[in-house]
Amino acid sequence: MITADDHWPATLQRVVATLHFKVMDQKALKPVMEIEVREDIHSLPALIQTAVKATIELDHWIAVERMEIPVDREAVLARKQLARALATEPPGSARSPFTTGYEAAYRLRLEQLVWAAIADHPRRRLEELASARA
Repeated sequence: MITADDHWPATLQRVVATLHFKVMDQKALKPVMEIEVREDIHSLPALIQTAVKATIELDHWIAVERMEIPVDREAVLARKQLARALATEPPGSARSPFTTGYEAAYRLRLEQLVWAAIADHPRRRLEELASARA
């Protein structure tokens, strides 16, 4: 049976694919990873823009490991592994297969967490997550 929300997992996969991860200070003892959008999202539908903002907010929650919000420990670990891998890459070089693998693992985890957070009512939950970012 197909429902009106069956497109969301594929949509979230595309949303997460628009994100770019980079390390702010490669020489830091604890690498700080930042997330940004690869392309201009203003030409995309408003709901997709909201999904991007919600995903960035969820990434922020994972990054700071907020205790009042239950965050998946595997996501925290995947994010830390990606940050460490990015910090070891020489500046300006192509990403190694290991870094690419860590990035893919974190993207997948992020997709799953966003879907878990919005599955019961996607539009409303996305708006709630995105508004937390404002």
